[in-house]
Amino acid sequence: MLSNLLTFRNQPVIICGAVTVLVIGLQKLQVLETMELKIYDQMVQLLPDQGPDQRLLIIGITEEDLQKWNWPLSGEILDRLFDKLQQYQPRAIGLDIFRDLPVQPGHEKLLQRLQQSDIIVPVCKHADSKSVGIASPQGLEPSQVGFSDLVEDTDGFIRRNLISVNVEKSDNCQTPYSLSWQLATKYLAVGGIQPQLTTKKELKLRDVVFKPLETHSGGYENADTRGYQILLNYRSHRQIAPQVTLTDILTGKIQPNLVKDRIVFIGSTAPSLKDVFNTPFNSGKADDSGRMTGVEIHAQITSEILSAVLNNQPLFWFLPPWGEFLWIGTWSAIGGFLACRIRHPLGLGIGQTISLLVLFAGNLIIFTQGGWLPVIAPALSLILTANAVIAYSNYASKQEEQKIRGILEKQAKDIEELRSHQTNADYNNSNYVTGQPLNNNARLKGRYQITDRLGGGGFGKTYLAQDTQRPRNPLCVVKQLSPAERNPGYLKIATRLFNSEAYILETLGKHEQIPQLLAFFEQNQEFYLIQEYIEGHTLTKELTPGKCCSYDQVINILKEVLQVLVFVHGYGVIHRDIKPDNLIRRTEDHKIVLIDFGGVKQIQPQQQTPENLTIGFGTSGYAPGEQLNGMPQLNSDIYALGIIAIQALTGITPKDFRRHGNTGLIVIANTSSSDEGILQNWQRIANINDNDELVKVLNKMVHLDFTQRYESVQDVLKDIN
Repeated sequence: MLSNLLTFRNQPVIICGAVTVLVIGLQKLQVLETMELKIYDQMVQLLPDQGPDQRLLIIGITEEDLQKWNWPLSGEILDRLFDKLQQYQPRAIGLDIFRDLPVQPGHEKLLQRLQQSDIIVPVCKHADSKSVGIASPQGLEPSQVGFSDLVEDTDGFIRRNLISVNVEKSDNCQTPYSLSWQLATKYLAVGGIQPQLTTKKELKLRDVVFKPLETHSGGYENADTRGYQILLNYRSHRQIAPQVTLTDILTGKIQPNLVKDRIVFIGSTAPSLKDVFNTPFNSGKADDSGRMTGVEIHAQITSEILSAVLNNQPLFWFLPPWGEFLWIGTWSAIGGFLACRIRHPLGLGIGQTISLLVLFAGNLIIFTQGGWLPVIAPALSLILTANAVIAYSNYASKQEEQKIRGILEKQAKDIEELRSHQTNADYNNSNYVTGQPLNNNARLKGRYQITDRLGGGGFGKTYLAQDTQRPRNPLCVVKQLSPAERNPGYLKIATRLFNSEAYILETLGKHEQIPQLLAFFEQNQEFYLIQEYIEGHTLTKELTPGKCCSYDQVINILKEVLQVLVFVHGYGVIHRDIKPDNLIRRTEDHKIVLIDFGGVKQIQPQQQTPENLTIGFGTSGYAPGEQLNGMPQLNSDIYALGIIAIQALTGITPKDFRRHGNTGLIVIANTSSSDEGILQNWQRIANINDNDELVKVLNKMVHLDFTQRYESVQDVLKDIN
């Protein structure tokens, strides 16, 4: 039976592992990739704008420039532009305009300048599925050119920085490096920083290693990472660099310091030329705000390289596959933990919401430090695990309930058979009687060492013991039961009944506010139950005669105990001895723990009849009439709890309660000298209005007629809430 409970408690771990594997499987199938990329875009939008990079300058060719200088720009115009720029001493110039075909006049002179310059980098474009590529300007070496290719994700957004590619001989564009890389390395070469390769063939500038993107990095799965790619860390969504127009340069309307020692980009910004791309900044937006021109994206990429080398700005990093498994598994475990600890739907919803907020906020903080971790996958695993644990818990509870119902049916038959073995003609008070007392230091099963006697009664004796086989010898409670008869037939059935009752107690011990059953065994024809020891004080110490508890205190006591009874009654079990001595305020968390299930009674599947009456059991003042007459109901426990609540509100013990002759309501004798002997409704003593909702609830809980009481603890909780 304990193995069954162990299996139940291991289920959340199994569910957590299964959900983690399922979510990772969904990742591999690219089911989650689109959502991960959208979350990535949102995080990019939330990053602080770093403002224009003052190491760069963009010369944008605007609509006004097109009207003034015509398009495509002639070789003569471009040559004049370079002549003007070189007077201002830039470190590098990137020409994001194709010149594979001549545009007269001045094409030959332009080619001559390009071939002789060591700072101008024109562009070409590699072949892809959409085009055959665009060649470099004639006569230039591949090392003098940079490619303008940009990598678009499957949704058409630019999130990656393509640094280099493997060049095919048949390709019209023969340069292996991007325009941005060529310009950045020219800028850094002035400071003596040259590109290197690590032993792993990774690009390195100074002490910064540009680790290439892999197919599964971050939120990507099976991404096309051919060539040498890194994730693009956008600097600004407003303006990546200062911008001037072509006309401003040609007419000398700029200050020389805008160009000196900068990387100058020349490219189209005119909408009519349609050199515009989607970026994370326009993701989720209905308009085109956030889209960028090709020359602006090349400037973003160049700025990323320079900032990583010169400003220690982190490049994006990612978890390895095993790290992602642990990351997703951790959030799956959090979902399982929430589902195990929080049973109320609203509380669980709040717990999940807070956890998801922590996940998103934590990921954003990590993102600001260059880490891109999956967000959708762990969020999904948290939700799925929580729901799966709840679903399994409900299923297991139903299965357990059915199993207990079956045990109860068999118990009824066993009890009748026991009676046929008994020598007494009348019904015995119990299947068990008190056995020989145990001495201090006695050891059961070579493990449980008796340290003190706690109490005893008709159902057995209770001892405090130490578990000598566990670290630090923790305390536990030992309950000793002896069979009422010693003949073999009786012992056999009594053993079966003991096992059944132990199973029920073990099941109830799953609740965090009920002591766990740690072990049960037979020794020398006597039965022993080993239960968790609860450190704390009983409610008897709180319900001091003459001291009234506050309204809110009583509400809290009712809610806590009712929620425990929801669990207990869910298995058809009646406690039958709800009283302050059996409610312990646990020291650890101040929660109320329901103890002493020695008098539990299971509701039999068949209807109660005189033939199957149980013996009267309970504590005077707390037990209702039907229970003392041997016919306990589930709402007998409700009665006892209602009595405790009235005791707490009035500061008067139940032995002083009376029933009004006409109404049947609880009344209390006024003990003041002037009004001695006059009965008053309990709410007057508690100074509560007769029409207060709590008064109505408690009067219904303690109604003499069980058919007029609340039928279930859920109904009581509903009214109290």
